[in-house]
Amino acid sequence: MEIKRIAILTLSVGAGHLRASQAIHQALHDGADNVDARLIDALELAKPWFHRIYGHPYWRAVRRTRWAWRNAFARRQWKRHEATALDWVFRRGCRGGLEQLRAFRPHLVIATEVGAAELAALGRREGWFDASILAAQTDFHTGYPWVKSEIDIYCVGSDEAKRQLIAWGVSANRILTCGISVDPAFALNFDRTELRRALGLDVKRPVILVMGGGMQPASLDAVVRSLEVCRQPLQVIAVAGRSRTLRLQLEALRRQIALDLHIFGWTDAVPELMGAASVLITRPGGVKTAEAMAAGVPMILTPPIRGAEERHLQWLVQQKVALSAERPEEIPVLVSRLLESPEQRELLEKHAREMARPDAAYAVAQVARALLEKATFIDLLAAPSAKGCDSAYVM
Repeated sequence: MEIKRIAILTLSVGAGHLRASQAIHQALHDGADNVDARLIDALELAKPWFHRIYGHPYWRAVRRTRWAWRNAFARRQWKRHEATALDWVFRRGCRGGLEQLRAFRPHLVIATEVGAAELAALGRREGWFDASILAAQTDFHTGYPWVKSEIDIYCVGSDEAKRQLIAWGVSANRILTCGISVDPAFALNFDRTELRRALGLDVKRPVILVMGGGMQPASLDAVVRSLEVCRQPLQVIAVAGRSRTLRLQLEALRRQIALDLHIFGWTDAVPELMGAASVLITRPGGVKTAEAMAAGVPMILTPPIRGAEERHLQWLVQQKVALSAERPEEIPVLVSRLLESPEQRELLEKHAREMARPDAAYAVAQVARALLEKATFIDLLAAPSAKGCDSAYVM
């Protein structure tokens, strides 16, 4: 039995790309004895100077000059910029990732981030590997740098992203709407009472889960502070992730405000936290909101990072799976409104579960296996959208 080697290539500029990659990695190995899938984070292997010119400028821009970043993003879409960085930047800065691909000799490369897709296209074009490329997107909208002739199949997060790629000249037969890859544990039917008890929470009082990091214009600690004015007796769970600074800020805040505040750092128990929550407050990132939809938790979206997140927010509100707080001070008003209206919460939950693709990673894995068998995208035709169905499988 021939072992099929699959490289999952990402650049972990945000945690969502890594979580999506891990979900696909798990799906590829489930029930498949002939697959050797390896996750390659090219950013982790990159030269220090590459971090300074690829990842760091993005975070500096969205923190300090948000309007400038928004304009740059819009200009890139309008002018159809073909790359996020020049070929030589990827070639020299991500040489470690390219060398891993050459040593692994994959039969298939799955790219889960736009820079990873550009790196994979470069690697195939310049002979670092000879394999098909599958682009597994982690957003509900897409960008022009994803359009590469070296990419054989696109697994996209929404029909809107599919329409964008078709408008930019990608054949519809090369695009499959699979949803955004998430851990299927988010869709488990948890016993909320038992979960809250296990987490040390009061089973009767509402639980507000706050995620999204320390980014402006509505940083996590500012969101938590705003909840103090809510009329209900809240329990607040704040997830600081890997940021020690943010966790220390939240610990200091706990001593200053009259809230029952529970603080988590990096945790693998996010499916359980969402299962225990009455409401989630977060930024409109692709993977995080896809996880929330799978969990069926009502969302309040904080003001977005200018650019892609603005488009996510508009799309999610249009799909009636989330409410939008245009200003930070609107957040407690929306929380109170949802808690006082079980009907509105149930409607958001209903729409979220209808839109969710909790098995999207398995759909991507299924397409990957089919692509390995066919060795070309020619015989893979786009299937009807799985919206409203129990499964996201597309073959």
